[in-house]
Amino acid sequence: MSQNTTQLDRTAARSLTGFVQNMALHDWLVFGFFAYITLRAMAAPDGEGADKARIFAGILFISATVGILSVRAELLPRGLFRTLFYRVTVFAVLPTSYFLMGILLPALQQPLMDERLLTIDLALFNTTPSVWFEQFNTRPVVEWFALFYYGYFAVMATMFLPMLFFGYGQRLCELMLGAAIVAVLGHTGYTLVPGLGPYAVIDFHAPLNGGYFWGLVQSAVASAGAMLDIFPSLHTAYPTFFALHAFSNRASGFCRYAWPILAFVATNIVIATMFLRWHYGVDVIFGLLLAIIAWQVSTITGRREWQRGQDADDRQPVFDPVLPPIRR
Repeated sequence: MSQNTTQLDRTAARSLTGFVQNMALHDWLVFGFFAYITLRAMAAPDGEGADKARIFAGILFISATVGILSVRAELLPRGLFRTLFYRVTVFAVLPTSYFLMGILLPALQQPLMDERLLTIDLALFNTTPSVWFEQFNTRPVVEWFALFYYGYFAVMATMFLPMLFFGYGQRLCELMLGAAIVAVLGHTGYTLVPGLGPYAVIDFHAPLNGGYFWGLVQSAVASAGAMLDIFPSLHTAYPTFFALHAFSNRASGFCRYAWPILAFVATNIVIATMFLRWHYGVDVIFGLLLAIIAWQVSTITGRREWQRGQDADDRQPVFDPVLPPIRR
């Protein structure tokens, strides 16, 4: 009996050691984030919103945990199913957590930080950018920036979805780690610094003189926006990170042509976040810092993690290919 117990203990120890060694940085980030969000939901004041947030957070936490555990602990055999299962359960639930924010943030019932954020803007700029931009409140200008603000969703889909389902290699490691850093730190920031934005607390001289695209933006925000999600600005962080990532990988075919386009689009989206009165200047500053941090960490760490499972490294590769790699 004692020999069997000892053997089981050794097997369990080896399995645990292998599991920990197989964990990538983004796995720890995702697991820690959903554990944090679930705890915040559990600690929220009781109410209908809190109940929904707890259920939603619990589902996302369980999904991410099952995805990480089943693959990194080698509970699923290697193959196409495991590859897709991991990518969907770990990375599809991460952007889905944005919709949780629309339920969780009001349920937390925290004091809004708009006054403090505005005070920081006044100290830095002697105004807040959205007030300064009011002098350009004409239909063509509003529509221009509304188009780019709405185009944020196209940028996200173009950069994220093809790589999620078909990507492979070092660039995949860098892109997914960077996107995870932006989402985890950004959504955590939402829970710590909630606010409505300049549109709700500043008495502007006139409403924005927008048309079709401005209407699309308003409808999208009203139907799916988290409303209290201003610090940091992820409309700033994500496009900026994607542009920096593409610039770093400009030797490859897609990124060679994509990086200047992404840089142009990202610049307009960043301006749009303030022009359209959604964000304070300090929100954008921290969004830019978040993008730079995600870019630097993902570039350095992604290069190292891509080497896992190669040569004498017996750890599990961070990502298995969905399609067989093309050999040249």
